[in-house]
Amino acid sequence: MATRLMATSESFAVEQVDVLYVAQQINLDLQSMSRTYPRLLSIDHAMNLFNSFVSFMANNAVKVMGFSIYDPKQDNKVYHELKYAILYGGDVQTVAPQGGRGGTGGRSIESVWIPTTAEFISWVIWSDHMLTLPQEKQRLIVSGTGWNTPGINSFKGKYDGGHWYNTGNYYSGNIAAESKEYKP
Repeated sequence: MATRLMATSESFAVEQVDVLYVAQQINLDLQSMSRTYPRLLSIDHAMNLFNSFVSFMANNAVKVMGFSIYDPKQDNKVYHELKYAILYGGDVQTVAPQGGRGGTGGRSIESVWIPTTAEFISWVIWSDHMLTLPQEKQRLIVSGTGWNTPGINSFKGKYDGGHWYNTGNYYSGNIAAESKEYKP
């Protein structure tokens, strides 16, 4: 089944199977993060996040999703993070010029030293499309996900002393995710 979405200047169809493929790859990464940091991210929590971001991606509601191991006692210092820029429509060609389907999630994630006060947080940057929707439509998109509608501040991490690594792209049809990892 296709969902017709509007971006700022283009209309495009996103197939549910494409959303599920890209979301599944991100979920496989989250499961790897859960195996690496089981005290901070349970498999159940990772699956709940999957349910949320499938809805967000199917509705063109997010442009960035992040999953961070951070320390709130040190001004939100980030120790380890997975971040995904979500692309829709014609923007997908920047990571998949040949189209089709590609990228495989679930690679092994090596642990880094973290303090005992470290916590896990998931966060999003809402898409321009989501921000222009009436509040009632925004509420419907986040309904049952545990997330708030736009307007509530997103996580503000402190990135100090680490490096960003490109970890691949996941894409299918008119949706893609550019994956990056932050660590020392």
